[in-house]
Amino acid sequence: MSRKARCQHLLEKSVHAALSAIEIYNKPDFKYREESFSILMVNAWELLLKARILQLNKNKLESIYIIDPNKKRKDGKKFKKPKYKTSRSGNYLTIDVTNAMKQLDLPDRLQENLGLLIEIRDNAIHFMNDSKLFEKKVLEIGTASLKSYVNVANTWFDHDLSQYNFYLMPISFFHNHEMQSFSINKEDKQHQNLLKFIAAKEKSFPSDETQEHNISLILETKWVKSKSVDTLTTFKYDPDDPNAISYKVDSEAEFQKKYPWSWTNDLKPKLQSRYKTFKMNNAFWDLKRELEKDEQLCSIRRLDWNNPKSPKMKFYSTNIIKEFDKHYEKK
Repeated sequence: MSRKARCQHLLEKSVHAALSAIEIYNKPDFKYREESFSILMVNAWELLLKARILQLNKNKLESIYIIDPNKKRKDGKKFKKPKYKTSRSGNYLTIDVTNAMKQLDLPDRLQENLGLLIEIRDNAIHFMNDSKLFEKKVLEIGTASLKSYVNVANTWFDHDLSQYNFYLMPISFFHNHEMQSFSINKEDKQHQNLLKFIAAKEKSFPSDETQEHNISLILETKWVKSKSVDTLTTFKYDPDDPNAISYKVDSEAEFQKKYPWSWTNDLKPKLQSRYKTFKMNNAFWDLKRELEKDEQLCSIRRLDWNNPKSPKMKFYSTNIIKEFDKHYEKK
């Protein structure tokens, strides 16, 4: 029986840390929720990045050891081979998450997301975090980080995490007027500094669903009053029970949510601005027609939802941009 590669061991430990972070965050009543999540999630990322470095360096542990430039021979001369720093127990020290990020030259948005997660962790360890605005930001930054984590683990190691529920549940739901009542100016100085730092980063890297990574993702929960019973699809928990609770979905809104882009106003300009040498030649039109066959990427609906004689038009999922990325070089 063959032994697992070192990078695979670290990958498994990383996934365990990420799952622990999610499980703790999603507990209904946990007093150290955001702090524990940030500590464990940073640990998960550090292990994942180290696993990647080992993978790229044929699993040589030296690739993640910290070189000690001050170690010299008894005669004062430098060693021919690098010497590494050790802990108090004599074990070799390994690089931290920040240095692992530098070695791998991660995309800017992913670096910024991890930077915010590390800042939240540092504040949790060295001070305290106790703020409704802070809780909201951890949810948004954590959601973006988990999305990137799943993406990166699959890309680097072909590791499918679909068997797990990699999502954070918003425990509390705030109305807009309630969230507006939480002002940064009402926070203590430590919280103000952290929240302003996060806000500045979000301004520099606004959320963009077409990007592979984001530094934060805003989650919204809405209760919408229906306009017309005809546009609703109803699901009943028990069809034999007249008092059963029904769940109604606005079909038009659901379609627009899944396929928000039109060709002329959305997809076409995004493709033209996204790639270095983009041409709408025969090869492009063949690729477009092939992608449109996938119902997850494209669907057709009438322009007037309630008029059966209305002309039809194609609409696209935002995920279609990822398929074009496989064929064109981004700017």
